[in-house]
This record gives sequence, C-alpha cells and structure tokens, in this order.
Amino acid sequence: MGTRAEPRPAWCKHRGKIRRIRMDALLKHLTQFSVAGFRWSLQPELQARLIDGGGLRLPEWIDSGQARIVKQGPHRVVYRVELPGLSFYVKHNFVHDQRAWFRQLVRRSKARLEFERVLAATERGIPTVAPLAMAEEETHVGSGESILITKSLDGCIPLHFFLAAVLPTFPEPSAARLRQHLATELGTLVAKIHDAGILHHDLHAANLLVRVTANDQVEFFVIDLLAVKMGPPLDWQQSRENLVMINCWFTLRVNRADRLRFWKAYFEARNLGRWVRDAYGTKHYAKDLREIEELSWQRNLRFWQRRDKRCLVNNRYYRKVQGPGVVGHAVNEIDAKDLAVLLQDPDAPFRNLPSPPSPLPEGQGTGGKVLKESSSSTVIEMDFSVNGQVRRVIYKRFRVTSLKDPLASLFRSSPALRSWIQGQGFRERGLPTARPFVVLHRSRFGMLREGYLLTEKITHAGDLHEVVESSAAQPAPCRVKLLRQLIERVARTIRALHQRQLSHRDLKAANILVRRFDAPADEPSAYSQDIQNLLYMPESAIWLIDLVGVETFTELTKPRKVQNLARLNASFVGSEKITRTDRLRFLFTYLHYGALGRCDWKSWWKQIDRATSKKVQRNLRRGKPLL
Repeated sequence: MGTRAEPRPAWCKHRGKIRRIRMDALLKHLTQFSVAGFRWSLQPELQARLIDGGGLRLPEWIDSGQARIVKQGPHRVVYRVELPGLSFYVKHNFVHDQRAWFRQLVRRSKARLEFERVLAATERGIPTVAPLAMAEEETHVGSGESILITKSLDGCIPLHFFLAAVLPTFPEPSAARLRQHLATELGTLVAKIHDAGILHHDLHAANLLVRVTANDQVEFFVIDLLAVKMGPPLDWQQSRENLVMINCWFTLRVNRADRLRFWKAYFEARNLGRWVRDAYGTKHYAKDLREIEELSWQRNLRFWQRRDKRCLVNNRYYRKVQGPGVVGHAVNEIDAKDLAVLLQDPDAPFRNLPSPPSPLPEGQGTGGKVLKESSSSTVIEMDFSVNGQVRRVIYKRFRVTSLKDPLASLFRSSPALRSWIQGQGFRERGLPTARPFVVLHRSRFGMLREGYLLTEKITHAGDLHEVVESSAAQPAPCRVKLLRQLIERVARTIRALHQRQLSHRDLKAANILVRRFDAPADEPSAYSQDIQNLLYMPESAIWLIDLVGVETFTELTKPRKVQNLARLNASFVGSEKITRTDRLRFLFTYLHYGALGRCDWKSWWKQIDRATSKKVQRNLRRGKPLL
C-alpha cells in the first residue's frame, strides 16, 4: 500500500534541535520584557496596543466589551478580543491542580509549547493561526501560568458549526456540491498533515476552521496545536489511529458517501495504492476503510461508557443537589432558586390537578395537567423555568410499589436514576430523546424511596399510535407517502439504538414520539439543543422516551434485538393501518438490506413473529393492554 512504513530519514534525528534553534532565533527578533510578573515576547509594533504598566490590558477590554470569553475551564480561559483593525484570541493557561504543578516542573509552559508547534506546522506548509505574542509567568522553579495570543482568521467558522448551522442555509444543488468539496478538501488536508509528520491528538471538528470564498472554494485551517507531536511522516499504524479519532465524530454526523469521498482524497494524496477494482471485482482500497469504520465504532462505544456516569458528579454540566430528606442531580441550566422549590416539596406540583384527559390545547394554559396515572407512576405537564425562560416540561413521579424497592436501591440504580443516566447517555450518543433536567429522590437511612424526573416536553409530537391513526385522514397518495417516510425514520432510529449496543425492552408505540404531519415546518420541537456544542445533533422527527427499560451491553445479541422489535410489532397486532408489506419494509430498512449486502431477513421475520405471539399471549393472560 505505497508509503506506509517508510524508513526514518537521517535528518529527522536532528529536526527537534534545528527547530529549537529556529525558535530561539525568532524570539531574538521579538521584543522581550517583564511586566506584572510575566516575561513577554511579542512583535514591537504591538507592545503599546496590548500591554500597559499593569500587564495585558485584558480587564480594560472586558469592561469596554471588546473582549468576551469563548471557552472557559479550570485549566484555561480563551478570550476573543476585537480592537480597531485587529482581532485576536488570548489563551490564558493556568496551573490548576497539583498534577499540573508537577508537570510544569519538568516541561516548558503550554504557551511556549504551542507557540513552537504553530511555527513548526507553518514551516511544514500546514495552514494554521499566526502567533502574535507569548507570555510566561516568572517563577523560581519550573514554569507557571502562560499566555498565548494568536491572530484570528477572518471569515473562518469551526467545521462542526458550519455543518450544523451554515451549510443547511445553502440552496440545492449548491449545498450538495459544497458538502462534497468539504469532504475532498478535508481528506487532502489530513493527508498533508500526516505526510508532514504531524500527529494531532485532538483533531476533531471544533479544531478545524473552514472558510468558503466568493467562488465557493473551501479553505481549511488547523488550530489548538498544543496536543501535537512532530516527527517524520506518519506510518500506517499512526495514520490509522489518527483517522479513527477523526472519524469518531464524523461517523455519526456525515453520510457514508461523503466519508468515502474523504477516504478517496486521503488515499490518493498519500499514494497508498490504485483506486481501482482488481480483475475479480475486489475493492482493495475499501479494506482499510472498513477497518477504520469498525475501530471508530469501538472507540465511540468506549468513549460513551466512560462518560455515562459523568451526570452523577459535579462538573461544568451537572451538579448534585440536596434538600430536606431529598437528594438528586440537576443540569446547570436550572437556576438554584427554581430548584429549591422542588427540593422543598417534590410532590407539590402533583396536588390539585385535574384528572385526564385535560381540555387544555397543547401549548396553552399555565397550570399543570395529568398525562398518565397508574399504580407505579404519575406523569404531569407543567411550566418550569429552564435557562431563564419558562417552558412546558414533563414531570414524572415514580412510586414505591414494594417494601423491597428502597432496599434494592442500595444495590442497583432506581428507575428514576436509570432514566436520568440513560437520558443523558442518549444525548451523548446522538440518540433523540427528551432531555432530563432534574432527578430527585426522597431518601431515608441512605435508601432511595419515591423518585421524581423532570424532562423537556417535545412539542408538536404525538406517540406512534396517534400519528399512524391521524394519517388515515390524509388523501390516499399522501397517506402512503407519509406512512412510508414514518416507517423509514422509526426503523433508522431503532437501528441507531442497537448500533450503540443499547436495548429498550419496553419499546412500544406509546414510548415512541413522532413529529406530527401538521407541525410548523420552521418551529423546532426540542428547545434543549445547543448548536455550538460539539455533540450537537440535528433536529429529529422521532424520539424515544420512558428509558427505564434501557440497558447498555458490551455486545447486543440478536435475541435482545428481536425482543425489542417484537415489542414494537406487538403494539400493532390487529391494526389495519400497518400491513405486512409495511412491516417487511420496516425490517428491510432496519437491516440496511442491500446497502451492506444481503442478509437472512427471513430468519429475522420468523423470530420476530414468534416473539410477538408470545408477548401477545402473555399480556392476555395478565390482562395488560398492548400499547
């Protein structure tokens, strides 16, 4: 496969020494001085604009509104500063814990490391930012805080934001051509980075800036070069690992055709072989791509499992909460004053409510209304303040149905806590669900009793039964088209659920919300999406709810998948709206029949049919409805 394992050139042994010499030579041409405990190196013409007697003029810029925070964490803060004729970013790195302090004893400051790597990348022809200044705290031992100032790239947008918010605004077919051009240019750029001997350990979509010129030409720039290792051209093992890391984000948000375009551009730019089939029709160029795709899914699964328990600790997204005999967790968008009311009495919203069904139309009324009441739970809809705005939310109370339930909470997660964990996990995995905001439990002697879960309300949506029934009012040609579109969307959603090794044992029609046919086209159904977030997923038309029955597996077996599909199939037993042809169309879409080769769909059909019959008979014996 071409140049996969090239020998290390002799000059590479001295590359680091040569780079340090060039770095020292460059620093000599910069103005160097000390002020306010920092040693500065910057271009002479910028000194008066950036520095005064108190050091960097950042407080002045913040007060005047010329500076704003774009990223903030315990280890660094990044500001964007807009001055007349000059815009730039200020990255202030902190020594935020003991581990960082020990690390700074044996290595140079973060600002100096990134400064050097930016210059080295530029020297090797990689488009990146231009450094303007660097400052290091003057310490007696090791290195301390540091500041790096880089010039902003005009007209550039992070790739993840461009794909989510900008590209959809282009009309077709311009959007399709631009999307294809993006895939090709990105593949060429990554090949150039690897050939230049640059291993970027944090090369994701937010660290790639894209600029579209007036004639629809695409320009890419690589930023955040602190996590970069310089060396000889990457061999295949290093390249593959880096491609897997890049593909982890794109495999969920970019279609297969564009990922293939990326691979073709990368393959040809690195001279990895010929992009042709052999005499037997074998695509040798696709072998490595399949390996990259498989490893990407494995990496994603490990990543998601590590992050699942993040919603149970204090961090920048979640916090633990506590009240009189009540414990729980909440997202940081919920104001402490509003949360204090729930903590004082979680049952208060359930009092003095009308019995279902409520006459209030959707979106009207300020009071609560009951949506469901059973021996195990009560679900209501009410108003609640989220991120400073009053929203309609869903509030669910999980009752204690057995004396063993509080004792069981010592050994396993309660139903409310499982719903909270899986709800956050769904969003991490790019699966559509109603976002959980708060989970609470009454606690006594360390045992959890009644549980309470507050989630967003998906507007303009009904459960799968309601939407299928409403399709009957449409004219025949329109009804067939809408129903087939609905079948495809539901099948794709469940396939995505199983691809992520998740099982929903209560996957009935009542637990699948569908955007209504008559919903406003320009009004979003979910209000919790943050388009600036790297984990943002586009607006969905299908949502899975009631996640108590969701389980995570290392490898989801076929019997588990069959059980999930049979539970959904049982919801439409006896329904005249869903024919056997519709069920087969659903199964073909779920199995990706034809796209990934043929499969034994008949065995799936028979197993699902047998499991459905057993489910129907079991519910008849117990007197339970098939919702």
